[in-house]
Amino acid sequence: MGNLFTGPINTIDQQLFGVGRTRTGRLGFGGSYTRTSGAGSTGSAAFSSGSYALNLSAGTAAGGHGKFGWYDPLETFIQGGASTIDYSKRIRFSISGAMYMASTNSKIRIVFSGTGNATDAPFAEQNGLTVKGFGAEFALQSSVIQARLIGFNSAYLTPSSYTTLTNGFGESASDNRFFAVMIESDGAGNLNLYAGNSSTVPNVVISPTPLLTLTGGPTTAASSNRFGPEIQCINHTTVTPTSSRAAEMQSFGSWLLDVQ
Repeated sequence: MGNLFTGPINTIDQQLFGVGRTRTGRLGFGGSYTRTSGAGSTGSAAFSSGSYALNLSAGTAAGGHGKFGWYDPLETFIQGGASTIDYSKRIRFSISGAMYMASTNSKIRIVFSGTGNATDAPFAEQNGLTVKGFGAEFALQSSVIQARLIGFNSAYLTPSSYTTLTNGFGESASDNRFFAVMIESDGAGNLNLYAGNSSTVPNVVISPTPLLTLTGGPTTAASSNRFGPEIQCINHTTVTPTSSRAAEMQSFGSWLLDVQ
């Protein structure tokens, strides 16, 4: 799809696309959880003054992962009901923070319809979704962290190509870059990813023009899944990461969910 914002950008759009310039977040989700596995993995979320500070890492071992997620993300906003994510709604989620990845067989994901508090996330070599949902998957591409769209409807969709941003969402040679990204499911099966180049200062502006699009996404309620957004740092199941600092992500409470 093309630019969804043909008229003036309203207040919620300004917040979504300006998330890279703020340290605050609008909350209202139905609870949260963390889960980790493997040596050195991290999954922590500190709540203070209305915002979380996330610290996630996949750790140093094969099969390692750390994740954080929310229950019932739509219930507070549209009363969709517990254990349901209604994909007939337009769902937009933006987040900023810092990513670092030095392992070529590790990944970071931001997904709706994650695996929740009791089940490990799919590992880096596996499909990123197992039930109806959508999200973004981040991996090293020529030493730069790039993203691609993933989705699941009746089956796992063929992912989009990776972004080709000059500085991506971070770089394996530097751990001092900030990112900002927004993912969207428009309710009609169209998935979009918006982003700007990572920066050494927290002033990343997200372009209102999608960098990536993917069709065939979910359009009805996922009645058996209540987990999202879920943020995952994951390693390969059996192969040791190519670097001890495999995949890491931090956010200072700068995120926003919009459901229409």
